[in-house]
This record gives sequence, C-alpha cells and structure tokens, in this order.
Amino acid sequence: MAVYHADALVIRSREFGESDRVLTLFSREMGKLQAVAKGVRKPKSRQRAGVQLFTYGDFLIHKGKSLDTVSQCSPKESFGFLWNDLDRSFAATGIAELLDISTEKGQPNPELFALTLTCLFLLEQFDPFLVLCAYALRLMTLMGYRPLLGECAECGAKVNGDRLFFSSDAGGTLCGNCRENYGGRWIRAGSIAFMRQLIQADITKIDRLRWSAWMQQEILETLRLFLEYKFERPLKAWRMGSLNRDDLG
Repeated sequence: MAVYHADALVIRSREFGESDRVLTLFSREMGKLQAVAKGVRKPKSRQRAGVQLFTYGDFLIHKGKSLDTVSQCSPKESFGFLWNDLDRSFAATGIAELLDISTEKGQPNPELFALTLTCLFLLEQFDPFLVLCAYALRLMTLMGYRPLLGECAECGAKVNGDRLFFSSDAGGTLCGNCRENYGGRWIRAGSIAFMRQLIQADITKIDRLRWSAWMQQEILETLRLFLEYKFERPLKAWRMGSLNRDDLG
C-alpha cells in the first residue's frame, strides 16, 4: 500500500462511522484531498489533537482504493486562539469554506496554500473581517475571477461617482450605459477603492488600513453575493452570526 506525506491544513471535518472523521485537507504539494482519520473521536485517541479543524500539520497518509487513511499527524500549528473569539472563528470558517468550494481535488496551488496559511496567522492580531475580505479578493485574483473595480465590466470605461453600480453576473462595476442590461446593487465609491487597496497592499500590513462600520458591511455583502454567484453555492459562514451583526451601520 502506497504511503505519502502531506504538508496540509484541515479545512473541513465530518463525522464518519462511530468514531472516525473524514478530513478535507488542503496541501502544499497536492492541493485538496480527503482522508479518513480512524478512531479520532475517541477521547484517548493520539491523533485527536492533530486532526482538528484549521490544524496545520504534517500528515502521513496511506493510499486506499476508495478513501485514503491518515496514519499519523504531526501538528505544527493549531490556531487555538480561534476557539476563544467568535469573530475570528467565523472569519476562519469563512476562509476554509471559500477555499473548499473554489478548489477541485488534486490540483496543487502553492500560492493559494501560502495565502491561506498566512491569513490564518494574521487572524490572531488583525481585524478578522478585514483578513477575510482580503483573502477573498486575493483568492479570486489568483484564480482569475477578480471583479473589475472602478472600470465598467462590460465596456471598460472608467466609472465615476459617489455610488457605483456593482453586478455579480457582469463581473464588477458598470457604467450608466451598460447597467440597464444587468441586475446588481449600488455600492459607495469609497468601498470600491478600499477593495482595491486590499488587493494591492502587502497582506502582512493590511492592519494599517482603516474602514468604517458601514464600509465593512457593504464590502462583506458585496463579496458574498459575488462569490455565491460565481461558485453557485451559498456561503454559510458568511451568512452566520457576526457577518450580519445589527450594529454594523
């Protein structure tokens, strides 16, 4: 039976059988893969700590006919702070969910792996929703899905004004002549400019950027709608709890 190593993040975990879990891993070398971790739901399991959601570790995996099996896991980082902060937990879940739905099994993407790992580390000190938005925009950039922000997605003309029309199906902002053919929503020009900053800035320095409560709400909602349209699936974590707080005005 073939054995291989995976330097990977646990991005999804579901119960399997009486005491097992099926893990979705995103690895540096192989991209997304699945493997069953046997017996890890038992209190005395030695692998229990190494297969928790968001864990980054070195996995020794046996190749199986239908499903691979985790033989060993040596955790490198567990991101324990995520479990003590609801906002950071929601943001990390949003990152993992987006990574899962946007990638196919067995397609390596070392740059996306590095971006994901970096953003999980940044969640400890940075505004978690700032990190989540930056991650989403950069993931879309890496995959060639980045929306046009400030130019018309239909004709390429510069779009001006205090409020701009953003269309998910068109792929970005639209000018007055082109928006009649598309559905969408109005978004403040300041929010569009801020999204451009999130793409262009050094990811490790985005904490220097400042956004208001209304800008946070507007950008999160615009990105959620765009991503759900692009991947044709609801983003459950983006719809939960703190992402829809009533105090965001």
